[in-house]
Amino acid sequence: MSRHAGLARHNSYLSVTFLPYAAYVVIMPAVASFLPGIELNARTALIPILSTSLVSKEIVGGTYHWGYIALIFAASCVYASIGIAAAVHLFNREDVLFRV
Repeated sequence: MSRHAGLARHNSYLSVTFLPYAAYVVIMPAVASFLPGIELNARTALIPILSTSLVSKEIVGGTYHWGYIALIFAASCVYASIGIAAAVHLFNREDVLFRV
């Protein structure tokens, strides 16, 4: 999203171009956590939104998987640092900062 935010000239342009992708990137993994057979394991702990939904479901059920919670936190920190690095790289370009 930060890439789109840097290239969009107006907020309305950003919302129109980003909204269709938000359904696939955000809503689908959250809904997938409620499907039967999807359980919290090391592989699903690395999928950003799915892992948060699965661990929330487990915590509400009274089960605390501390190893998976730590893995989810570490993976989220890595994803956040990648996003911040991409935003810094994008906003270091002059054509993004100084549009005429």
